[in-house]
Amino acid sequence: MVRLNKYLSLCGLGSRRKVEELITSGRVCVNGVPVKSLARTIDPDNDAVSCDSVLIAPRDRNYYIMLNKPKGYITTLSDERGRPTVMEMIPGKYVKAGVFPIGRLDKDTEGLLLLTNDGEMANRLSRPENKIIKGYHVELDRPLAGEDKKKIEKGIFLHQINLKTRPAKINLIGPTGKSLMMYISEGKKRQIRYTFKIFHYTVTYLRRDKYGPLELSGLKKGEIRLLKKNEIKMLKSLLGDE
Repeated sequence: MVRLNKYLSLCGLGSRRKVEELITSGRVCVNGVPVKSLARTIDPDNDAVSCDSVLIAPRDRNYYIMLNKPKGYITTLSDERGRPTVMEMIPGKYVKAGVFPIGRLDKDTEGLLLLTNDGEMANRLSRPENKIIKGYHVELDRPLAGEDKKKIEKGIFLHQINLKTRPAKINLIGPTGKSLMMYISEGKKRQIRYTFKIFHYTVTYLRRDKYGPLELSGLKKGEIRLLKKNEIKMLKSLLGDE
C-alpha cells in the first residue's frame, strides 16, 4: 500500500503541495469514487486512480532538467493572468512526460531552475529540513556595509514572510562592494530582496548560480539541458540515497 499523495507525485502530477490540492479539491478518484482525504492509501496493482477523469500511472522514465531562467517568467505550470511561464521554454516531449519546477524563482530573478517528473525527489529536495544550499549572484544599488553583512549572515527576522532566516554566507565580488554571492538554505519567495530591503538596499539584479552541488554554466538564458548521470547521483547522495 502507498499513500495517495505520494502515488500522485510518482505519476508526475506535481509537488507534494500541488497533489494535496488536487486531492482536497475533489479532482482525484480511486476506483471511480472521489477522494478528499490526505490519509488515503491505495494498492497500485489493484486500484484505478484518475485525476479529472483521466486514468494516471507512474511515469516510465524520470527526467531531470536544468533551465537558465530569464527574467520575466513565472515559475508555475500555468498562469491565470496569461503571463509567460517557464514551461514555455520546455520542449513538448518533457511537458507531456509531466515535468514541473522544483521550488520557485520569482518573476524578476534569473538563473538555475530545476524541473523533473520525479515527484518523490522534488518533494524531498523541497523539504526545509534538508537545508539545500542555494547560491545567488546579487547586485545592490550601493556598497554593502560590514555591519549589515554580519547581521544578515547571522540571521534576521523577515516580517513580510514571517521567517527567521538561518545563518547565511556572503562573499563580496570585486572592489565596489555592490556585487556579491549569497548562500542560503531556505529560498522563500523574495527572501533575498526582503533581506536587503530591511537594511535599505535595493537589489538591482538577482541570479541563482548554484543549487546544492549543481552549478549554472554553459547555458544561455532560456536554454535547458538534461542533468548528467553524475549530477543526478550527487543530488541523490545529498538526500542520503547513495
